[in-house]
Amino acid sequence: MKFTTAFTILAAVALTNARVLRRAPQANSQTFTGALGGVEATPILDSGNEDRPFEVNGATFVNLGAALQRSCDQQFNGCANLANSGQGDFDTSECQAQKDLRMLCQRSNDPECMKFDDPPNNFHCCYLNPKMK
Repeated sequence: MKFTTAFTILAAVALTNARVLRRAPQANSQTFTGALGGVEATPILDSGNEDRPFEVNGATFVNLGAALQRSCDQQFNGCANLANSGQGDFDTSECQAQKDLRMLCQRSNDPECMKFDDPPNNFHCCYLNPKMK
């Protein structure tokens, strides 16, 4: 009886701790901070699967490049939907320009090169402007 009670208590503690650990915030591998119309890039998280370690909105990928592409496409779609609905003060060509610039900057592999500063939409991209490093 004592063994069963002790085992039950330890199992409950282990499950509770596992749930707490699972809820811990994950590091986002998406470093792009631009958000035209307030539409942010979809986070890239650790999937927990070592064969497909990158996760974007439930889909998993084998490499960061593919995950970045999906995140970028999802941000573009959200931006374009906002522009087409008339809720944004911009059009889809500006969404495409943000996507194109973002893809160029991501090729630089330098997270500091992918930051927006004041005034809004003043984008610093080291790939395009090496002096910004």
